[in-house]
Amino acid sequence: MIDSTQQDVFISHASADKTQYVYPLTEALSVQKVTFWLDDAEIRWGDNVVTKINDGLRTSRFALVCLSENFLRRAWPEAEMAAVLSIQNSDGAKRVLPLILNYKDSVLRQYPLIAALAYREFNQGADKLASEIASMASGRPFADDEIALTVEGVHTGKLCRLRAPRRASVQWLTKTAQVGMEAQEAFKVGPFSEFRVRWVLVDVAAEHEWLGMPRNQQREIYALVKTDEGFRVARSDRDRLGQLGVRDGTVFHLYAIEDERYKTPPGAAPP
Repeated sequence: MIDSTQQDVFISHASADKTQYVYPLTEALSVQKVTFWLDDAEIRWGDNVVTKINDGLRTSRFALVCLSENFLRRAWPEAEMAAVLSIQNSDGAKRVLPLILNYKDSVLRQYPLIAALAYREFNQGADKLASEIASMASGRPFADDEIALTVEGVHTGKLCRLRAPRRASVQWLTKTAQVGMEAQEAFKVGPFSEFRVRWVLVDVAAEHEWLGMPRNQQREIYALVKTDEGFRVARSDRDRLGQLGVRDGTVFHLYAIEDERYKTPPGAAPP
């Protein structure tokens, strides 16, 4: 059974804070080998924020909530903040990590419950914050069969770092990345039909090889990996990461390709 917790930290943030605050912090976390989910797209913080935090906490050890002036502009009532904190209180474990990026007085005035927690401020420095998070995460050492991987959506820029057992399948890694990145498999192309895609894992060290392939050859692939012995191809999503020679620290790009397995249901086309 694969552990349902795939990464150390789920990063909840306002997208306007990415460049100045979130990117420097994730770079520091990467140096410390802390695994994380980073949703790099515009996040709607209204009624869906608790669901997002719940999803993040379910697959993470901690949720890093980045509070700022931009964050305050999102609609997040006190009742929702209380709901998020109740996740932490339900099992007594420290799981929500408040990080105040700026406008501290405004943040604490808006969310007085935060004042009761041991929050941190970004002005302490990204390296120091990452070191402290790494120290907290060190309570969960890597298992002998675990490897650290990075998956980035080449079309969206969304990024995640996670731990994966070598026995995990290509399908598991692809689906895990899809969930965290909210990568869709179906896109509306009109009022009566949709375009279906499947996602392919491409080792960045093998990207030149992938881009040079004809489209019909790409359609047969579920993953492409560069090893010391050359390129290895997964032609089934059941292939195991270890069998493919995926190494610790591998970075994958997630590519979308049309899913020819999908057949349009009868009646879906316009009359």
